[in-house]
This record gives sequence, C-alpha cells and structure tokens, in this order.
Amino acid sequence: MRVKVDKYGRIFLPKDVRDKLGLHENDELSLEVREDEIVIRVQRDDLEKRVDELVEYLKSHLPKPFVAEAEEGEKWVTRKHALEKIGLKE
Repeated sequence: MRVKVDKYGRIFLPKDVRDKLGLHENDELSLEVREDEIVIRVQRDDLEKRVDELVEYLKSHLPKPFVAEAEEGEKWVTRKHALEKIGLKE
C-alpha cells in the first residue's frame, strides 16, 4: 500500500487500515526507523488492563459444567475442578 507525505510531513492512514487495527482518534502509535524503513506499531499500553477486565467478565459469566447441580458431586469433574483447570476460581 502506498501513501503520500504531505507538506507538513503527515501521512494519511486509509480507513480500511484504521478499521483493521481498531484505531480511533487520539490513539497512539510508535514509530521506529530501520535504515530506509519506517515501522509503525499500534501502542497497546492498556492490554494488561483489558485482559484483567476480560478475566473479571468471564468469572461473572461462566458457563455451567455439563452436569446438573444435583449431580455435580457425583461426577468426576466438579465445577470447582473445572474452574481450577482453566485458571479461574469462584
């Protein structure tokens, strides 16, 4: 993909690129110069925060194990065991 540099040194990122990368106004990008190349990366400083939010969401929206509540104690795999296996605790 080719883009042009304007008289102020700016480049325009096409909409399909912005959409694909999930870029919005005021998002930050990092820029690295390698010999005759410019590498532009999306800054995802909030990734750890987003992962924590996802874990909390999953904890509160966990699917039930494939056994009824009354049968849970009789099965080999209990809900507690299943949650521990995937790294979550009630």
